[in-house]
Amino acid sequence: MRAGGRPGRVAMPAVGSPRWAVRMLALALAFAAADALSSLTSGPGSGVAGIWIPGGIGLAGLLVGGLTLWPGLVAGGLAAAPAYGAVGAATVPVVAANTVAVVAAAWAIGRLGTDPRLGRLSDVARLAVGSIAGGVPFGVLGVVALLALGPAQEGGTAVVVTLWTLSTVTGFVVVGAALAVLILRRRERMPGQRVVEVVVGLALAAGLAAEVFVGGSGALMLPLFLVVAVVAGRGGPRAAALVSLTLFGFAASSVLAGGGPFGGEGLEGRSLTYQTAALAMALGVLLIGAIGSGEPGSAPGTPGAALAFVMLAGAGAGLGLSEAVVTPELITRVPKPQVTLVSMLVALVIVVGALAGTGMRAHVSGVRSASRSWWVLVVLAGAALFGTEELFLLSLADIEVTRALVLASLAPIMLLVLGLARGDLPLSWRAGAALVLVLAGFYAVTPGEGWLEGTTAAGVWLGVGSSACAAVLVLALAGCRRSGPVGPTVAGALMVSSVGAAILCAALGVLPGPSLWGSEAVIGGIAYVGVLGALLPLLASTWALPRIGALRVSLFEVLSPIIGVVAALAWSGGALDAWQAAGILLLATGLVIGARLHATGH
Repeated sequence: MRAGGRPGRVAMPAVGSPRWAVRMLALALAFAAADALSSLTSGPGSGVAGIWIPGGIGLAGLLVGGLTLWPGLVAGGLAAAPAYGAVGAATVPVVAANTVAVVAAAWAIGRLGTDPRLGRLSDVARLAVGSIAGGVPFGVLGVVALLALGPAQEGGTAVVVTLWTLSTVTGFVVVGAALAVLILRRRERMPGQRVVEVVVGLALAAGLAAEVFVGGSGALMLPLFLVVAVVAGRGGPRAAALVSLTLFGFAASSVLAGGGPFGGEGLEGRSLTYQTAALAMALGVLLIGAIGSGEPGSAPGTPGAALAFVMLAGAGAGLGLSEAVVTPELITRVPKPQVTLVSMLVALVIVVGALAGTGMRAHVSGVRSASRSWWVLVVLAGAALFGTEELFLLSLADIEVTRALVLASLAPIMLLVLGLARGDLPLSWRAGAALVLVLAGFYAVTPGEGWLEGTTAAGVWLGVGSSACAAVLVLALAGCRRSGPVGPTVAGALMVSSVGAAILCAALGVLPGPSLWGSEAVIGGIAYVGVLGALLPLLASTWALPRIGALRVSLFEVLSPIIGVVAALAWSGGALDAWQAAGILLLATGLVIGARLHATGH
């Protein structure tokens, strides 16, 4: 039974009734026990928990039992306060702020129309937004009260405020979401075969997590995330909740022991990197679990034109930052082919989880019914994706990064010329203006005068070849999107590109070994390149193609050099001059003119 028509909410007893009192007392005891446990993650004499579990327990209690149970949070917080040492005058204000943060997050999540069972992608997004809206402002009030009225805190004000608010939101999203899902879905039945799959997967995930986070076997990190993605996709929200808590627990143990992949000075520093990783992992796992629920609205639909442009803008930003800052930083420590290989594998792990969630049978039947041309296009798309990545990396050896970035982003110009040559586009002043403006913008954006001086011919051809591969990738995806489902298309392209990168690594004798995973900076950088440099642009392009056409999709490659050049200058301490600012304006103008030319069907 559900009260008030709210999805996922059980019937709530009247305030003051025996049932209400029992639930409130149970919530108070659970909150106090979790708060006392969290105090073990705080430094000596500190009132800041490195890992704040009770916030998630309180949020789950309010989401399931209703906001009227809030007195239990006050009672539990006051009971556990001595565990943090003598906080004196700050005790009551801190407990009050913590209580209001939990209540505000639960209220915001409810007002957003969230189903706490998290069976849809939108529910996970709303839960995250509500957690941030409630946890951050009132969490800041709590830490201000602690700093003003409590004992002096080590680590500096910025570290204390960041850790407090980040651990609050992490507790809400990781612990609160998982507990709410497990409570509200406790009576749901799962087919026997699926139960076996989930149990085996959870056991394997636990073993791998122990080796990665406790044993320090970083080389097993990719297999761990692959297992986690498949378990969440096959088992749906409940399996996602369980595997999310599993990762959260094993990773927390390594933080407390001073080991694992989480860097930083002292417990506070390790906790900051851990909270960020736990939050990102939980959101990813919950999203895959929502896809695997099979409920109406669980799988992502084809976005509209406006959303397609937003997704492409995000893809352009991610690609620009990846190519201008993250990738050049990585290849100073990791051989170039390894960067390509591991980034493709990271992206492939995420796609495998999404495929598992949306139902492998549907995708397998789609692949079986695909024509021979679809397979050819998948191979072309994968080869072009791999070629784009590898040629750009090779060009960095001969060309300064911003010059390589500009040359590697000429795909829209190639497609525009191809469209004019084939007659798909009318030869008009708009086409000519777009061509001239974008070319002039490319030239002006490139830093320095005489930007080809000191650049080898090989570097120029490598950069141009990268843009040609990008153009082939867009054309191949356009053909794939018309003749097959999106999931297998993207997974197939990533699989082909990963195989190509593996063959190159094997041929050069630079296959990645355990030493690659010794630095969390390297792991994070490769994950960033894999997700925002490979997967997001590929997904955005595939989804946007049927809505706005191939040329319009490719024109968003222009965003990559704009953001990349600015990011590279900022990273190196340079400044944007007048020519570069004018070039950005020209590129944007050419983008707008060119995007209006091409019909969606081409």
